[in-house]
Amino acid sequence: MSNNQSFVMRMSRYFLLIALVCVGAMFAVMSDSFLKTSNLLDIIRSASIIGMLGIGMTIVQAVGEFDFTIGITASVAMVMMAFVQKEVVNNFEIAVIVTILTCLLIAAVKIVCVIYIGMHAWIATLGIGTLLTGFAKWLTGGGNYFSTNWLPRFRFWGQGFLFGVIPMPAVVFICLAVAALVFLEKTKTGRHMYAVGANRVAAEYVGINVRKCRALGFILVSLCSCFAGIILIAQIGTVTATSADGNMLPAISSAMLGATFLRPGTPNVTGSFVGALLLSVIANGLTMISASYHMKDIIQGLVFIISIALISLINMRGQKVKT
Repeated sequence: MSNNQSFVMRMSRYFLLIALVCVGAMFAVMSDSFLKTSNLLDIIRSASIIGMLGIGMTIVQAVGEFDFTIGITASVAMVMMAFVQKEVVNNFEIAVIVTILTCLLIAAVKIVCVIYIGMHAWIATLGIGTLLTGFAKWLTGGGNYFSTNWLPRFRFWGQGFLFGVIPMPAVVFICLAVAALVFLEKTKTGRHMYAVGANRVAAEYVGINVRKCRALGFILVSLCSCFAGIILIAQIGTVTATSADGNMLPAISSAMLGATFLRPGTPNVTGSFVGALLLSVIANGLTMISASYHMKDIIQGLVFIISIALISLINMRGQKVKT
């Protein structure tokens, strides 16, 4: 491999970070308010929901699986939080417990369908997602839950600030990212999950419990979606059966973008974190400069395509080097 090729491959690992800095610098020049502390904190807060869902997708991709239910699972979590507090008992802690158990049940259904029955994850999660949408519509009666009197300790997680400065959704997002990073990169189980995703047959041959790792991936992605849903309803105060569904594609994009960072082609939490920030910066910057509403989708799509193209080029170069 020539020095030029080696340099290009090294730089490609940091493309996502370079893109984040360049896009941020561009919006900073175009808007004087972009670099204000309040706006930067708002960017992180806006990235929190997509980021939490993206981290969940990263974990399940690490074991070689895929999950189309991340958005609707978050919606179900929102509906359960509202339903329990409005219809059963006005207790935040009980609502959280019931919501977590519901999301774990969703994970169990995915595990049975994909791991024990042998359905393809893409097909199974699409079907389960449709089922969950119907369940959420049934609970809400096709309407919505709205309240201006949610318990203060519930609203705090979505609208409060740590030390009066840092938005709580950003705090939860950062803590979840750190926990996921440590788990995947520093623990034996996390390394086993990566091994399963890289080569399931080889992982099983060396004694790794492949079924356990795949099941854990679906459990953790459901929990990440659960936390995202809880934070989102605490943030906006109202919920419909599809309140979080629109976050699915951006979350998948952040996970795919993350796979271009540091270790191109490999899902990683750090990359997903940066990817979520990039998408949030784009959305925030376009709003700051009063750009047309359709520009957000166009630019995010371009960034996504460029990143995937970059992975493809790196993979092709790697194959040529091997041959």
